[in-house]
Amino acid sequence: MKNYLFLSFLFILFSCQKEKINSNPDNTLSKKQQEDFKLSIVRYFEKLPKKDATHETKFDTTHNSYYVKKAKSSDLLHLYIDADSTYYFAVAKIAPSLKVKKVATIGKLKKDKSGAIISYEEAVRTWKMEEQELKEKTNLLFEKYVNQEDLSPYYTANSDGEFYIEFPDQNTFYNTETRRWETK
Repeated sequence: MKNYLFLSFLFILFSCQKEKINSNPDNTLSKKQQEDFKLSIVRYFEKLPKKDATHETKFDTTHNSYYVKKAKSSDLLHLYIDADSTYYFAVAKIAPSLKVKKVATIGKLKKDKSGAIISYEEAVRTWKMEEQELKEKTNLLFEKYVNQEDLSPYYTANSDGEFYIEFPDQNTFYNTETRRWETK
């Protein structure tokens, strides 16, 4: 009887755990496809080019070389495509700092049949961190995001001095209509 109860307990315990997702981009896309994916979203997660670009003109072909360079220098850390064809991603880019530091953007998007992005949302932007710390924290946040778990404990106001998520915060939110971070 004890063995039966113990085995029943183990079965319940393991069946309640969330399945670990496989979000290694190499398992989903070729290297070329990964570069194409980064290029398709770089105009959202990167800053505008310094000369005469606006959010209204950032898709103009005159800015292509800037965005190609930015896409190539970014890292696609995670990519997961769910059963509903929602693409969940985490991408990192170099942040201004005396030491090499990066920030990560975690979000999701949907494409139409032609491959055009029809919805795009950034869920979080991390604080800038050294690469190892960024990788560890992004792994945690990405897994929780894909599993639709609450990320608010990792907001700066709630994280007890540990830096995970810079945005959103009490003043900054992601506007899915304009596809950019805005202040209240």
